[in-house]
Amino acid sequence: MKARYLVRFDDLCPTQNWDVWEQIEEVLLRTGIRPLLAVIPDNRDESLKVTAPRPDFWDRAREWQARGWTIGIHGYQHRYVTRDRGMFGWNGRSEFAGLSFAEQHEKIQNSLAIFEREGVVPEVWVAPNHSFDRTTVAALNDAGLRVISDGLALYPYVDKDGMVWIPLQLWGFRPRRVGVWTVCLHPNKWANRELEGFSRAVALHAGRITDFDTVRERFGSRPANVLDRSFRIQRKTRKAMRTWFGQRNGSA
Repeated sequence: MKARYLVRFDDLCPTQNWDVWEQIEEVLLRTGIRPLLAVIPDNRDESLKVTAPRPDFWDRAREWQARGWTIGIHGYQHRYVTRDRGMFGWNGRSEFAGLSFAEQHEKIQNSLAIFEREGVVPEVWVAPNHSFDRTTVAALNDAGLRVISDGLALYPYVDKDGMVWIPLQLWGFRPRRVGVWTVCLHPNKWANRELEGFSRAVALHAGRITDFDTVRERFGSRPANVLDRSFRIQRKTRKAMRTWFGQRNGSA
């Protein structure tokens, strides 16, 4: 299978950068791309308060879902409370990793209650700062949310507990020959340069951009294999080496 790309936008909330978002939506509608939108249920992160809150935010979220765009649950309040790097060691700040099952389960239930109140059905878990742990996974499973947009693999897979993992590997479009690659984008700090770059990338890769429903249907029962495990080890080793050399260069 030739490489396919999934487009994911993080940090959607009432105070996001709406000027940029309106232009992104124009591109998505023109090209027919159906992205994953990671929506923060109750944003308390001051860095994401870019504009005045839009009172029609949840109306817009319902509209996105009606178009067939996938809605992800992006944590709870996007407020970091631990220094735990979580399962994959991406970043040393987390809203979930390191907390007890009861604490994490309560946050997830609070998030789901907000979505239910607003008539929006989240289909995918998206951890703030890409940081969560096995306790988070257990709490998600218990809450009935069994699709995770994260992890390292060449293709989506289902684990022994029935959780579907749709891997996250890119923060911008890159040429790839095989695999399913999630391109994770954070548009709140975008300007014209980033918008133009996104439009060019979409045009270049248009024939290979897919959507979450298609991927979940095709790979939702596929177990991980040795190729996925090798990919995970390679990526973790590469990250560790970059960290080590960075520390060495910093102390030189």
